[in-house]
Amino acid sequence: MQRTPSASTSPPHLLPHSQSLIEFGLPFSFGNPVPLSTRSSVMLWAASAIAFALLLAVPRWLPDQWGGALAALLFVGVQWAGLRWAVGPAWVALFRRPRWRDVALGLAAVPLVIGLPALVAAYGLGMSHLSANASIDAVADLSPAQLVGRFALVAVQLLGEELVTILPLLATVALLHRAGMPARWAVALAWMVTALVFGALHLPTYQWHLGQALLVLGAARLALTAVFIYTRNLWASTIAHIANDWTIMAFVLASTRTIA
Repeated sequence: MQRTPSASTSPPHLLPHSQSLIEFGLPFSFGNPVPLSTRSSVMLWAASAIAFALLLAVPRWLPDQWGGALAALLFVGVQWAGLRWAVGPAWVALFRRPRWRDVALGLAAVPLVIGLPALVAAYGLGMSHLSANASIDAVADLSPAQLVGRFALVAVQLLGEELVTILPLLATVALLHRAGMPARWAVALAWMVTALVFGALHLPTYQWHLGQALLVLGAARLALTAVFIYTRNLWASTIAHIANDWTIMAFVLASTRTIA
């Protein structure tokens, strides 16, 4: 299908600086390398919703380690399938091979991903009013072999969590921009909305603590999504997300083993 030439398909050195960074770099939302239609945008939201529903449901159907592994794989696979269906072979644009710069930026963002939610929790909610994450605390009781499996499973699930935010982000930007909203405002609004949605998805994890899920987890998501928007590389934000959660898990593990 032929597309009408637009600013978003022009080489970046021919675009204004703001367009070069936003419209040309952000995949799909502005037609690069292929556009997201209204239908394909809705499809991305639906794929993420179905994938998250399976992430919750499968462990209830198969309440063992295999159920957790299948749920994580489906969480990633269903969203990838939705992206593949929406944009065809151009899906690879979201999974560009990470450069050393992307890896470095992902790792460098970890203090922000940890520190920003901590500040929100300490000064906005009060640390004593927070709920624990049972899945993270559970690492203290695992054997070495089980720990390896848990860390690997978490990495897969966190890739799914990146998709469950970034795919709706791209779809929302495309819908807002198609409706006439300027690129910068579309990205900013989608950035905020998807951070709140990400926080809401964690409500069951944190015993339906509304402030913790929306504000604390939402702040972490803002930082992670900023890594993606800056690098336009899903692997960069995924590296930041995995490094963040692995660091917290390792801290919990070290604390409990030291006390023991």
